[in-house]
Amino acid sequence: MIIMVIEISDFMSRVEASQYTIFTQKFHSSVSKTLSKYNGIIIKNDNNNYISTFSSVTDAVQCALTVQYKFKYVTPKHKSFSRKLKIALVYADKYNERKVTECIRLCELVKDQIVISSQVKEQYESANVHAEIDKALIRTLKPNEEIFLSRFMNYIEANWQNNNLSIDKITKALKITYAQLYWRLNRLTGSTPQRFIKDFRLHKGMLMLHNHLGNIGQVAKRVGFKSTTHFSDSFLKTYGIRPSKYVQQHG
Repeated sequence: MIIMVIEISDFMSRVEASQYTIFTQKFHSSVSKTLSKYNGIIIKNDNNNYISTFSSVTDAVQCALTVQYKFKYVTPKHKSFSRKLKIALVYADKYNERKVTECIRLCELVKDQIVISSQVKEQYESANVHAEIDKALIRTLKPNEEIFLSRFMNYIEANWQNNNLSIDKITKALKITYAQLYWRLNRLTGSTPQRFIKDFRLHKGMLMLHNHLGNIGQVAKRVGFKSTTHFSDSFLKTYGIRPSKYVQQHG
């Protein structure tokens, strides 16, 4: 079985996935038809993403490429439009949440537009003897990259609220040098370790504010920022809006 995750938005848009626009209506119509054509089964979808499964790896890969190709025809041309397509595929013996989480991580974290696991590549090239995955269109993760990303994210998920979380602690936990951490993470995500952790905490903070799980000062502390001012300034720089204004809009 192949699990596919499709996302068309940044983090803020995923959080606020309630309103359908003309663009999303066109996109959903296009994706639904493409999934149906390649025998994809929709497990879950909302305004910003799809989780689907395929019994055929060939169908899954061709579906991803078709969705990518059609995306430019449903995307408005004006410069202010910032929707970005991301697609990830992983192989699973059976559908389970662990594999879905793995696929979502690849989709959201790896910087390339289409990313597949090493197992998907092996399955595809085994099923299509004279075909190869086009490296110009699809990023295939190596097994060691998959292991690194899984270990790194498991550690971040378990420790992101710790005010004393440091790069040194991460490298010691993963048993790698800072240079290795920087190179591996940057190659996968395009981000530095420091920037990645900061963005991760800001994402968590936005979710808490969106769901009214504390005031700004409480949220800033809970997500690991040492001051409300630092949290507020970082929030503004990342999302283009101060948390106080964001809270007002979602009161």
